[in-house]
Amino acid sequence: MGLFDIFGRSRPPAPNTIANLKTMALQSPDGPVTAIVMGLNIPDLPGADAFIQEVAEKFKVQRMCSSPDTSVMLITIVGELPASHFVQRWRQLAADDKVLGHFMSQMRKSDVLRGTVAGQTLETVSLLS
Repeated sequence: MGLFDIFGRSRPPAPNTIANLKTMALQSPDGPVTAIVMGLNIPDLPGADAFIQEVAEKFKVQRMCSSPDTSVMLITIVGELPASHFVQRWRQLAADDKVLGHFMSQMRKSDVLRGTVAGQTLETVSLLS
């Protein structure tokens, strides 16, 4: 029994985390593509906007280390944050950040998928305008 149980207060939310971030060679109907794949856990909704900014910074570093022909990105979210909220915040950041905006302009496909731990897809939204 912890202090939170003794005093009857709710536990603090688990922190938002990047579960994985990698660059991969994938096959598409048009041939091979280079993709950045990110898995995010977002249980702390009040901290989501600040976390999305951290994710954008990590993406920029990953993109700089990736092949110049990287043109696909897939972000998977586990948590209650709607994919549309993530997309809205990301687009706002890309509009204000020239580097992020440039990298996004090079993407041919860029999706945010929200799902469950069991692998069920709940929604998919494109990051591209």
